[in-house]
Amino acid sequence: MWNCGSYPLLGGWMMGHSLWGILLLVGLGVLIWTMLRNRREGSSAADRSDSLEILKLRLAKGEITIEEYNTLKSIL
Repeated sequence: MWNCGSYPLLGGWMMGHSLWGILLLVGLGVLIWTMLRNRREGSSAADRSDSLEILKLRLAKGEITIEEYNTLKSIL
């Protein structure tokens, strides 16, 4: 009687609720994607400085030579 043979998600008042749910999920997805993208772009400078510190420590410990240090530093 209530569905009258139709699917609840395809017609009637349920269509409006399903559409809002889909829009909410898409909006949340865009928000999360934007936050992650901004986080990655902002951390590249910090990653480079961390990498340089590691290289300096390895050079100081004698794990790498000065030539290896200069090569790796130029890659960064």
